[in-house]
Amino acid sequence: MAELTNALSMSPASVTELKGTETLDGAMILAILAVFGVLSIMLYALKGFLDQLPEFFASVRRAWEAWQDLKRARREASEREAARRRAARREAAERQGSQSQPAA
Repeated sequence: MAELTNALSMSPASVTELKGTETLDGAMILAILAVFGVLSIMLYALKGFLDQLPEFFASVRRAWEAWQDLKRARREASEREAARRRAARREAAERQGSQSQPAA
C-alpha cells in the first residue's frame, strides 16, 4: 500500500521510469519461468526415457535369445537332414552291394 501512495505522489516522469523497471522485472521473471519450465519438461522427458530403458533392454535380450534359438533350431534341423541323407545313401549302397553279390 505504501508503494501505491508513493507512486501516486511521484511526478509523471518518475512513474514512467517506475513502469519501465516493472516491465523489465516482469520480462526477467517471465524469462526465468520459461527457462525453468523448459528444464522441467526436459527432466520429465529424460525421466520417462530412463524409466523405459530396463524394459527396452529386456526386450532386446528376449529378441536376441529368440534369434539364437532360431539359429540353433535351423542348425539342428539341417544336421538331422544331413544325417537322414547319409543314412539313406548308406542304405542304398548296402542294397546295391547286396544285389551285386552272387547268392552262395
